[in-house]
Amino acid sequence: MTPEISYPENFARFYDVLYAHLRTVDRDYFLRKIKEVDGPVLEIGVGTGRFFVDALSKGADIYGIDVSPTMLSQLYQKLDKKHHHRVVQQDARSLDLQRKFELIIAPFRVFSHITTAQDQLEALNQVYEHLRPGGQFIFDLYVPDLSILLNGITDQVDFDGEYAPGKRLTRRVSAHSDLINQVSHITMTLQWEEDGETKTESWKMQMRYFFRYELEHLVHRSKLSLRSIYGDYNEGALGPESKDFIVVCQRNS
Repeated sequence: MTPEISYPENFARFYDVLYAHLRTVDRDYFLRKIKEVDGPVLEIGVGTGRFFVDALSKGADIYGIDVSPTMLSQLYQKLDKKHHHRVVQQDARSLDLQRKFELIIAPFRVFSHITTAQDQLEALNQVYEHLRPGGQFIFDLYVPDLSILLNGITDQVDFDGEYAPGKRLTRRVSAHSDLINQVSHITMTLQWEEDGETKTESWKMQMRYFFRYELEHLVHRSKLSLRSIYGDYNEGALGPESKDFIVVCQRNS
């Protein structure tokens, strides 16, 4: 059974600062996909609203779920109360919104947090039940780097900057992989300046990694149909330089 992921409060607090710097490659792609849809959209793993807020402001009929109350708390603060009903705390494996969507997305490796095949299939089949006929499900995952899987990462700084004027924030990441169960064990450590002192907090989590034919087989086992697996956010073919899988599925009937 996949453990539920709930971001610690300070990791949710600093999420937007970190990923405004660390994650921009997917933004235009998912916002374009949302804009192209004539109908309601669901974002699984909506988090602090990295896409959601922008899409909603541009008139999208968008809804969101997340399992983490700390992340949703950050998002609620950004939304007018009239839109709070659009976002709820739910798990993709037991999704129940009493509504069907033209498009469902799960950006930024949300699916990597679902670590067992049984739970992955439950999530895919719940997505199917919430799609309109012809509707699409798009999710992305990272292409495994074999050198990192074998050698791991030790105390790598991936962010060092200010979260507010004159206040420094640093994040360090360490990781090692269980090659049999295809799970990376990741430790993230934040260090930040606040109230005249330096504070530190660490968080351990697991992320499942996938390979191409495994993904194809997984989708084929579900109720969804696989349309394509792309190798980048321009929907280019998979190749040796690909860093991401962009998986496009469809409900055919």
